[in-house]
Amino acid sequence: MWYRKISYTVLLLCLMGTAEGQAGSLLDGLLDRATDSAKQKAENRMNQRVDQAIDKAINKTEETVQCVATDRECLTRAQEQGKKVVMVDAPQPADSVKCVATDTACLKSAKQQGKKVEIVDEAELDALRCAAIDADCLKRAKALGKKVEIID
Repeated sequence: MWYRKISYTVLLLCLMGTAEGQAGSLLDGLLDRATDSAKQKAENRMNQRVDQAIDKAINKTEETVQCVATDRECLTRAQEQGKKVVMVDAPQPADSVKCVATDTACLKSAKQQGKKVEIVDEAELDALRCAAIDADCLKRAKALGKKVEIID
């Protein structure tokens, strides 16, 4: 009789251990699926927000027109289409040169080539034109972070 009690107890303990193992693996599976689902939802939301931002940017560009302030035709056409107008600077014509007012070599060169001259400050130039022995000009170029074009 006591053998029966012991065998039933051992059998019961074995069944409980198996049930706990199955429940643990079931819980792990549910936890993995929940984690994957949360990652997928987060990714979907991120993609949705990116798509919305792209759509917003495209809509904004479709609703606006860029015009030079002196281009009456562009301004009229935009107004007729009911679009917003964004004023932009006129593009620099290819037949013009940027020169500093004190750079006589640049001014002479532009005149010889028949180009228009746009007088600008040194800070607006891409490269400063300096003589190889002009230490002040070379120092200004370095201070402004500009390229140097040696003119002699």
